[in-house]
Amino acid sequence: MPPKKSTRKPSAKRPRSPDATEKTADPATTKRPQKRAKTSSASTDELEIPTEPTPAKSTEPETPSPTGKFDLYMMDLTFLAAPYLPAGESKPRWDSLYKEIVKVQTKKDYTARCLLPGTQGEDGRLVSRTSIDAMEEMPFDIRIADITLVDQLSFSAAERTKFVTPPLCGPGITGRLELEDDHCGIQSATGDFRMKYASSVRGADGADVEIFEGYFAFDVAHSGMYKRKGHGAGRKSKFAFWAVRARRDAAGVEIGLSER
Repeated sequence: MPPKKSTRKPSAKRPRSPDATEKTADPATTKRPQKRAKTSSASTDELEIPTEPTPAKSTEPETPSPTGKFDLYMMDLTFLAAPYLPAGESKPRWDSLYKEIVKVQTKKDYTARCLLPGTQGEDGRLVSRTSIDAMEEMPFDIRIADITLVDQLSFSAAERTKFVTPPLCGPGITGRLELEDDHCGIQSATGDFRMKYASSVRGADGADVEIFEGYFAFDVAHSGMYKRKGHGAGRKSKFAFWAVRARRDAAGVEIGLSER
C-alpha cells in the first residue's frame, strides 16, 4: 500500500525587509545610562560658613582734645556774657560769643593763657592776670601738674554758680596748680584747673572752631615778709572761663603762651 501523501502545505517563509533586520548593538558605542549624582543633604549653597563679625564704625564725631595753646576769658566779663546769653533768652549763642572773643583776642587781651601738653606725664603752664606777685607786680608762672583725662568732668554746686549757663558733663582734663619757681614772699600756693569741650562754631574761614569751658582756682598765702610790706595774708582767685585756641600769625604759628 503506497504511503499516504501529506496534506500539510509547506510553510512559505517571507524574507525580512532589510529595514526590519535587527542590528546587533556594539558594546563600544552603546551609551550606558548615566548615573544620577548623589545629592548631599547639605549642599554648598545651604552651608553657613561662620565669619567674624565686622565691627560697626562709629558715626559720632570725636570730642576735640583740650591740648595746645589757649586764651582764657572769665565768664564775669559782661561784654562776653551779654551776647552769649541775651536777656530773656535761655539758649546760648555760641556764634555771638566767639565773635566777641575774636575782637579782644586780636588786641592781645585775655584773662589767662595756658599751654596743655599733648604727651601724657608732662606738665602744662599757665599765667593769669588775676594771680599776680604783689611785690613784682607780674603774673605768677603757674605749673599745671598731674594732668589727667577724665570721661566725665563735673563741677560742684558752688562752682556751677560761676558759669553763665550750667555746664554739661563730658570728657575733659583736670590738673593741680602750683608755682613753677620758689618765691621768698610766698608761703604756699595751691589750686585746681579743669577744662572741657563746650561747643563748635564756624570760623571766618569756614572751618569749625572749638570753644572750651572750665574752672580756675588758685590760692596764694603770703609769708611774713609780704604781710609786713602791707600785701595782706594772700589772695584767692576763682572764676569760670571760656577758652579758645591761641591766634596764629601769618605763617600759621600759634601766638599763645610759649613753653618754658
